[in-house]
Amino acid sequence: MKINRQSIKYLLWAILLCSCTEKEVPEPDSSSDYSEYPENEWIEKTMRRYYLWEDEIPKKEKLDPEEEPESFFYSLLTEKDGKTRNKTHYYYSSINAKSSSTKSYQGEGYSYGFEFQYFQILNYADYEYALLALYVLPGSPAEKEGLKRGDWIVEINGKPVSGNVQTLLNALDTTSPEATITLGVTDDPRTSVKSSKTLQAATVEDNPVFLHKIITYGGKRIAYLVYNHFTSGPTDTTGDELFNNTLRDAFRQFKAEQPDEFILDLRYNGGGLVSCAQLMATMLAPQSALGDIFCKLTYNGKENSYQDRTIKLDKKYMEEGAGGANVDLKRLYVIVSSRTASASEAVINGLRAYIPVILVGEQTEGKNVGSVTFDDYDWELHPIVSRLSNKNDFSDYEDGFSPDLLCDEYKEIKTYYDLGDEREYMLRATLEYITGSGSASFRSSGQPSLIPLYNSLDRKKTNGVQLNR
Repeated sequence: MKINRQSIKYLLWAILLCSCTEKEVPEPDSSSDYSEYPENEWIEKTMRRYYLWEDEIPKKEKLDPEEEPESFFYSLLTEKDGKTRNKTHYYYSSINAKSSSTKSYQGEGYSYGFEFQYFQILNYADYEYALLALYVLPGSPAEKEGLKRGDWIVEINGKPVSGNVQTLLNALDTTSPEATITLGVTDDPRTSVKSSKTLQAATVEDNPVFLHKIITYGGKRIAYLVYNHFTSGPTDTTGDELFNNTLRDAFRQFKAEQPDEFILDLRYNGGGLVSCAQLMATMLAPQSALGDIFCKLTYNGKENSYQDRTIKLDKKYMEEGAGGANVDLKRLYVIVSSRTASASEAVINGLRAYIPVILVGEQTEGKNVGSVTFDDYDWELHPIVSRLSNKNDFSDYEDGFSPDLLCDEYKEIKTYYDLGDEREYMLRATLEYITGSGSASFRSSGQPSLIPLYNSLDRKKTNGVQLNR
């Protein structure tokens, strides 16, 4: 049986109570003595200094220094931090043990190389639960075995997909290169006809520049970019950041093609580094805005190393040798979903001060805050420290940005075409919106009802826009 510090405290107090006379009975110690719990003292001092809502941290005498560090950290937070959904509150600020900390860049570590949406399936499906493959990373074990977007995974290691999220995640564990799974794959979860694909975990490069191309549609040349997380990537021997360089390359190609319109696909992008968002916004903004404000960061006002500041649409990215290319947009179309958040929303908000930004998809998350990382002892803290606004001081998007054209790719869609295919539901809806060539509904009523349970992209979500320390 596990006994926590609080239980030991009151057990010892009870023993003293039994061994003393009435006059000798001591009161439980209510003082916040951190002498034996220095990690909690560090957590409290860090939060009182940097937390955006530091004035709402409970008074010292109301804190229990003997709590486990994780519980102690969450006892400091306010309900203003994060969201309440379905009567459950989740915080943007977080703490984790260093052994389970995030990696140095997105995509580091072992992977099978695919992302998925996990559903409960209603209406006569042969399988009650299944995974829908959203995209497959180039060069990954999944791609080599022929897994593709739109495939339904109905079995893992010979067993039907479980209805328990943790059981599912355990089955898909990739903590070592020896991790191997066999997937039962079908093109329709209502049928038991399936093929088997055996995947062995490997190191996979998860470059956020998933796809970029020029599409000719309705007499227009339209640039299309799928960008899946704001990560600069590993550095090469010269110090260049691989993923940022790929993004610069894509924009140089776009500029050479001189597109009429631009579609930025952020439906699977949960955020990341503010420096990557700054780079992207600078290359998308109208040329006349270069040197002006991309976003403003407002901190808690206390005397610390973080003071309110602005981040510019930086001309240096466009200088000779820097590799950037500004496409001088007059407007921008963005494909979004409920998982579009943080740095993705900062790009939308920052550019809206200069050009129309038209959204196609679902309501976005609404993360208008930034976080930093502090580490000491055996812990990493990721508190929210800043609020983000654009040039016009607009930051009121806690509820997310509403789409101009509402679309949900999971509802009643029977065929999930590859990303970049003009028949793909979200892309086609955006192309038709741009060209005014909307056809009759191209949805299919034949899809079974789907209840989303878990999305593998959730593990990539950031607390808020990741700021530099």
